[in-house]
Amino acid sequence: MSILSRFGYTSWIRINTLNLLSIRTQTTVSSIINQNGIIKHKKLPISCRTDMKDARRIIVKLGTALITRENEDGLAIGRLASTVEQVSQLQNEGCQMLLVTSGAVAFGRQVLRKEAMMTMTMRKSLSPKDILENSRLAIQRQACAAFGQKGLMSFYERMFQQYNIGVAQVLVTKSDFYNADSRKNLQATLDELLNLNIIPILNTNDAVAPCTDTDAEVTAAKDDIVINDNDSLAARLAVLISADLLLIMSDVNGLYTGPPESEGSRFLHTFCPKQDSHLITFGARSKVGTGGMESKVKCASWALDHDVGVVITNGKIDKAILNVVDGKKMGTFFTKTPNHSIPVDIQAIK
Repeated sequence: MSILSRFGYTSWIRINTLNLLSIRTQTTVSSIINQNGIIKHKKLPISCRTDMKDARRIIVKLGTALITRENEDGLAIGRLASTVEQVSQLQNEGCQMLLVTSGAVAFGRQVLRKEAMMTMTMRKSLSPKDILENSRLAIQRQACAAFGQKGLMSFYERMFQQYNIGVAQVLVTKSDFYNADSRKNLQATLDELLNLNIIPILNTNDAVAPCTDTDAEVTAAKDDIVINDNDSLAARLAVLISADLLLIMSDVNGLYTGPPESEGSRFLHTFCPKQDSHLITFGARSKVGTGGMESKVKCASWALDHDVGVVITNGKIDKAILNVVDGKKMGTFFTKTPNHSIPVDIQAIK
């Protein structure tokens, strides 16, 4: 039984005439309203950029490098405020928005590091001998996550309140996907939240998650991806709730033929995994996140194989989310059709 079901809600939410007026015009395309006035999501195929205008159920994944400031000291409040504004606009136009947010560990580490430094300073002033040899500021990841989640969710809640939108925090673990009953309950809960016009904000429960993935390879199905970061979490969620579109927001413009800073590396507006993968060279991971472009491409390709439209783009660009959903040529669009994607070696020359 899902959390909302315990309070008397059903898996599908009955809506009245006033609520119907708030659903934007694509409802007839990507939703089914049965004779009892109940909205049930109908998946919309995204075969080209122009189809994105009709996407109704959208997942936005926010990376740590996007959420935190360049000096890794605190949240990038301006960028987050812009992101919240864009997501709120789509939500108020009738889209069902879901956020997968990174940043809890980084945010918690930044604050707890300051607390640790203050404690060390006090100890030093009282007695230099009390300073431990292991006074390095290496704080446990789980503790950072537990502390950071509170602050991160508090920020999101206050920001979305400005647009009269409610949010719900959902922390998940790998077992929520690998166990059939847990997976079904998670899906039902997310469906209820979305149909209640509430934005679910998800993250892996790093406070209790193991640091290693030794069990994940065994419990995951052969055609599934292992959940080891928020890129893989976003991809799994997109398939679970039949999302029309997955936007992976990062601090780079999208996919390049090589590391963006490398000479000769070219940006790809369109990418067909089956045609172009062997020509891509990946660089190092972000120093503040757990994933990297290689992880993003792997997860995006997996979601694409399960009929989810995917775009990787730069969240630092003004109105990036709105521009992508509007079908503009921004970021890297993933496609299944080989002849729809210009071969990498030709595209890189242009």
